[in-house]
Amino acid sequence: LFPSRTAAKGTYTCNSMATPAKKFVNNSVDVVEEMVQGMVSTGRGLARVGKQHVVVRADYKSVNQKQVMIISGGGSGHEPAHAGFVGDGMISGAVLGGVFASPGANAVESAIRAISGPPGCLLIVKNYTGDRLNFGIALEKAKAAGIPCEMVVVADDCALPKDKGITGRRGVAGTVLVHKVAGAAAAAGKSLKEVAEAARKANAAVGSMGVALGTCTLPGQPKNERLDDKTIEIGLGIHGEPGAKQSEMQTCDSLVDIAVGAILDPAVGGDGQPYVAAAKGAEVALLVNSLGNATPMELSLIGRRALSNIEGRGLKVVRFISGPLLTALDMNGFSLSVMVLDGELKAALDLPVKASAWHGLEDLSVPAPAEVPEPKLDAAAKVTGGGCEKELIGKRITAAANAIIALEPQLTAWDEICGDGDCGITMKRGATQVLADLKTYPTDAANVMASVADSVNNSMGGTSGALLQIFFRAAGTSLAEGASEGAGAKRKREGSAEAAAFQAGVDAMMFYGNGQKGFRTMLDSLIPAAEAWTAGKDLAAVAAAAKAGAKETETMSANAGRANYVNEDAYKGTPDPGAMAVAGALEAIAGVQ
Repeated sequence: LFPSRTAAKGTYTCNSMATPAKKFVNNSVDVVEEMVQGMVSTGRGLARVGKQHVVVRADYKSVNQKQVMIISGGGSGHEPAHAGFVGDGMISGAVLGGVFASPGANAVESAIRAISGPPGCLLIVKNYTGDRLNFGIALEKAKAAGIPCEMVVVADDCALPKDKGITGRRGVAGTVLVHKVAGAAAAAGKSLKEVAEAARKANAAVGSMGVALGTCTLPGQPKNERLDDKTIEIGLGIHGEPGAKQSEMQTCDSLVDIAVGAILDPAVGGDGQPYVAAAKGAEVALLVNSLGNATPMELSLIGRRALSNIEGRGLKVVRFISGPLLTALDMNGFSLSVMVLDGELKAALDLPVKASAWHGLEDLSVPAPAEVPEPKLDAAAKVTGGGCEKELIGKRITAAANAIIALEPQLTAWDEICGDGDCGITMKRGATQVLADLKTYPTDAANVMASVADSVNNSMGGTSGALLQIFFRAAGTSLAEGASEGAGAKRKREGSAEAAAFQAGVDAMMFYGNGQKGFRTMLDSLIPAAEAWTAGKDLAAVAAAAKAGAKETETMSANAGRANYVNEDAYKGTPDPGAMAVAGALEAIAGVQ
């Protein structure tokens, strides 16, 4: 798949004098010790072996006389692996080395001697030289002491050519599925030989591939800057080592397709056969793994595409699991593992487990639930007409919408300081929808307001979308009431129908949003504008009042919105983006005669 590595585009320099990256640790030297203390003190399913960094099933004495004990482990930093999979139905103990460092042979031997019974012990080891050597030393010493032991080496990585050196394929996230299969065999009371054979069968049936947008940073070390903002790595390992290939950033779907292809397409080097050979119609399990910082949202996108790609090859994904299962500290990446199933492997994966990090596989062989019919809401009926683009109201709406679209970058920049960064995008989305719908609006002002509210409803989410929809609906209702009352009487009583409608919209926003002037929101520009308009000022003065009110938000403390949760020092001097959007729209409206 990747015949050669490209030169690194990012540069990683490790300066021992540089400031360590921010992490929730006390002292990087003690991080593994304190992690082990936390594991055993906050749960009752794990017990520690002496002062070693070894955790085992707390109930091992109740099972080690009748079933094989399974011990795995390796360097720390892959949590929840391996300690998170210690429990009934998976592994019996985990030996934890330093961060990304193999545990010593003495720790492994302590684990074997502490929990093994007459049925013996199986060591499941990822294919890294240090792990093989240290687990191997411990195994030979245990065997010499009369403890039946075997070792299975997991090598599921599909990133490198098959003939790449003597080290062979690395052990990565597919190890978790091997744990599951071996654990089921042990729980069934099978012999050491049979449990080892089950683990080897699982290892032969699974392949994995990883992709990362950024590498990981070890506790106590400066942030690893090997990859720049435009560069990603494909086929990297779980210790931050460089990938098989670097690439410019690609879409999620493209990266998932590459990962699936690395597992199921003909491999580079060796015999040229796929790492995982799956005949059409075969059933497979799919594991979508976060390497540390891939979010549940991103994992859902990854799982969606992986499922589509694999099933598009004529395979049946019948078991699925997603989440952080075998990570690489804070690496922003994912890996996919595909295991070809038969009845035995499928039954092993389905066996219930009592381990803190195993939440079970989803059975995708059952039909998907039918889509729930979407009810028709009365409010969804849009008020339409022949278009009002050429009317004065239509021209003013166009000017306001275009002003908001032009302001989007600045609104976004302000909101990234004082909120969640979505104000500009949300406002632009609403303005764009209004422009698209304008040709269907009616010409009378009351129904135009209702139509704008419909456009906002169909395009803007969040608090700002709801508040603006309320504003336009209330304004439209006010205009309709004014029309029925008689335009002359309405103007005489409240100055003008338009000013009264604007005030009605502001009042509704204040009531439903529980806001007022001085809260650092849109109301800080809307309220001064309404006051000016109802006082008989022209639109230029109304816009100026809105702009002055928006400017005042630079020195306000937030009492509403996301900024209410942000330290004031972070946004002092920055205006409220919603208030500035209102001011910009009113300024544009004032310019249309």
